[in-house]
Amino acid sequence: MNSSNVNTAEGAMRGSERRTVVGDSLAELQASRPKINRIRVASVIIGVEYTGVRLSSGQVELAYTLTSEETPNSCALTRRAGHLTESSALELARLALSWDVRSRIVGTAALNALSQLCLSNRPNRVLIGKGNIADHVVVKGDVVTVVGNMAPMVDKLEAKAKKIYVLERTRQLRDDRTLPDTAAEEILPQSDVVLITGTSIINGTVDRLLELSKNARELALVGPTAGILPTVLFDHGATAVATVKVTDANRVMKNISEGGGVPSANAVKLVIYRPTSRAGSRR
Repeated sequence: MNSSNVNTAEGAMRGSERRTVVGDSLAELQASRPKINRIRVASVIIGVEYTGVRLSSGQVELAYTLTSEETPNSCALTRRAGHLTESSALELARLALSWDVRSRIVGTAALNALSQLCLSNRPNRVLIGKGNIADHVVVKGDVVTVVGNMAPMVDKLEAKAKKIYVLERTRQLRDDRTLPDTAAEEILPQSDVVLITGTSIINGTVDRLLELSKNARELALVGPTAGILPTVLFDHGATAVATVKVTDANRVMKNISEGGGVPSANAVKLVIYRPTSRAGSRR
């Protein structure tokens, strides 16, 4: 068995021990689309900023290329270079369970693409809004915690919140208003509003962060990497998912292949998913 299969098998064992966002998403996709194995991977681009996966069905979705989490041994995916498009989309999505960070990035992008395909066939499962969640969430007089130093969002919320905490895992992204992400154990349980970066799916912290935030009135996963099935995130306690929907697949894939980020104008749109039933947003 090669190392990529070992990593995937180890991830699957981990997912079977308890319910996780990634494990539940894979199970939901298989249950909702019996013929999902027929969907293939058309192309994979691992860019400097973002990784994109295009499916044979046309969907393109993204995941942040989280190089800060890589180790010298993060090479299982490299050995599969040139052969990723030989995989089914579901097989690639299962890499989101891997312990290898590069594999997990590609797996998350594939998982996001399959999630969009599933959502397009089940539009009544979620309420879909548009715009930047920082402009829509009510935070006046609240304690707000943002997990991930997303500066533009923090700037908007800071002006309205009673108190704001910013937690950041990557040392190079910390500044004088951030705390290390280890402070989550203390701060999240006392927060009224929590916004969590979608990269928490990649680094494997999403399940614990959602658990710690269960007392929050508003709990959202945010960013292009948060394109995973929103219904699964609602089952794990989220009240909203703020991400992007790719509207110009060719432009997005070209942009990230040339080292760019996510183009905003006429290539993606900001969407906010909420549960159709508020009661359904908490386990």
